[in-house]
Amino acid sequence: MNVVADLKQIKNNIAELERGRRSRGKEQEEYQALVKRGTCFLPYESKTGLSFAPSRFLGYIGNNLATHANNPNRDGRVTNAAITLVLGTKPSTNTALERAYIDFCGSIGVIPSKTGTFGVERKYWVTPEVSELLENRAESEISQDPNITETEKLQLIKARIGQGAFRESLLAMWGECCVTGCDFVNILRASHVKPWRDSTNAERLDKFNGLLLSPNFDALFDKGLISFADCGDVLISKSLSASVCKALGCSSEAKVSLEAQHAKYMKWHREMVFVDGAA
Repeated sequence: MNVVADLKQIKNNIAELERGRRSRGKEQEEYQALVKRGTCFLPYESKTGLSFAPSRFLGYIGNNLATHANNPNRDGRVTNAAITLVLGTKPSTNTALERAYIDFCGSIGVIPSKTGTFGVERKYWVTPEVSELLENRAESEISQDPNITETEKLQLIKARIGQGAFRESLLAMWGECCVTGCDFVNILRASHVKPWRDSTNAERLDKFNGLLLSPNFDALFDKGLISFADCGDVLISKSLSASVCKALGCSSEAKVSLEAQHAKYMKWHREMVFVDGAA
């Protein structure tokens, strides 16, 4: 079977999963087994709330439960690469989504395995819609936490959009775009290395979990189209053409001065966000 090449094909497979979810008998059992055994999932909003689609099913064009069950060559590594190419982001571990997945399994009558296939941690693609959902949930948790002062709550919430104490700490550290040297601070963005939604409260305010970037570099970094080595050298995704890099001013010679405290965050970004274009 051929793998998916666009979002419409993925959505068609989600619709088939939803049909199987509502069915009875063997098809429903196959659907439940897929959800239970999966390692990488695409979260999506359904009529019942946040649901999870396993990559081994999503990744084949025009898939259906009967076809999938009789496909001896199905391979999650192949479908993962195809889905990553379509979405422009790769799956990563996520504590909030792992909790949501376990709750979802309970809602469909499934007891999930402790880990994904071969004992690895489950991973999830985070689309813009899911990212906003996670951030809204995290902000709500912060607002309702009785152990956090009102001042701390305000700073944590402002840090979500790169404002407040987080931005001020980056301005004090860099004073200009840490890559290009642009010092027109009004347009510079305080970007989290490890995304706000995935960080602890301490990490959300840690200046070493941030880079002060001009808008084009902020967008590339946020999308995982560039990252940085511990020495500060830029890493450019293979999915960016030379002409696009030139148009955006993204040179392979770009470099940023990093401190040792940046290393753990930059490692997270390289492993969980950076899409290097490799299959």
